[in-house]
Amino acid sequence: MRTGLKDDVVYSFFDPEIGVLRDMIALITPDHVGMFREAYGGILKLEVLRVPGLLVGALMEDYASILGMQIRDQIPFYVTKGEPDIVEISRALYLSPEITKGGLKEKGKLPGFHLSFLEAKAKEHAVVGNWRAVCALLAVSIYGIIMFPNQKNFVDINVVRLFMQRNPIPTLVGDVYYSVHNRNEKRRGGLIRCCAQLLYKWFMGYLPSRGAFVFLDPTVKWSFRLMGLRAKDIAWTHNGMAGRDFIYSCGSLPNVPLIGVQGCINYNPVLLRRQMGFAVEGPPLGREIQESFYLPIEGNQSKLRQVSDEWRDI
Repeated sequence: MRTGLKDDVVYSFFDPEIGVLRDMIALITPDHVGMFREAYGGILKLEVLRVPGLLVGALMEDYASILGMQIRDQIPFYVTKGEPDIVEISRALYLSPEITKGGLKEKGKLPGFHLSFLEAKAKEHAVVGNWRAVCALLAVSIYGIIMFPNQKNFVDINVVRLFMQRNPIPTLVGDVYYSVHNRNEKRRGGLIRCCAQLLYKWFMGYLPSRGAFVFLDPTVKWSFRLMGLRAKDIAWTHNGMAGRDFIYSCGSLPNVPLIGVQGCINYNPVLLRRQMGFAVEGPPLGREIQESFYLPIEGNQSKLRQVSDEWRDI
């Protein structure tokens, strides 16, 4: 028995039931896949896969590349307490205000839509050939069940607002960093609240795609599979991002504040220069790797407004 070491920490991820989503995806005929991709990016590529327990350093630019989305030049989403805007939601989902209002239910103390409601409306619109509505209803369902999971088979109002803003990348990365840090703090372990499928796709992009690593017995634990890797085995720069511009800091901060659905945390892109194809010529300055923000959403609305304002200058 090893002495002086803490017990292993166990993490878990949402394991969504995607049968309904697959039925909804089947509604999109090949002729309309392009319409969906143009409006909502590559979110159809997200699959249910289990995630190994290792992080290199997720970049917003990585996620944007995987999903075929741009990081918009706007203040990122953050959770607010306002009432749902029925008219705006109905426009985004191509539903009438009356149907939208009637479909809003409450679960986990938040209003939103049951997946069964969104599926039923998608099927109705598919019958009459209203493909923009079908695409919108499928996209918001993927946002709620895969990208920002909270309640089982339920798309809450925060996710609907995120969907309407069309700028999910900062929030997706914020969820990863905040949730992992929150669960790793004091080695508590537990549920990681983030898009596990996207995290997996990002992670696998850095691992060898050929050679002995690929042919290892898939039943071997990830901890043992990764132990044999060396620095030269890692694909540090990929997705054609070498030398491209990336968000390095925001406003007066030396780093980037990320606001997830659950909380706010900063990340330090100076540590990820190698992943963007830039030389690391020396250790970072202390202020470049400091913890500027780490706080939950609940009870910190004024602080969140301050953080979001930093995004006005990137």
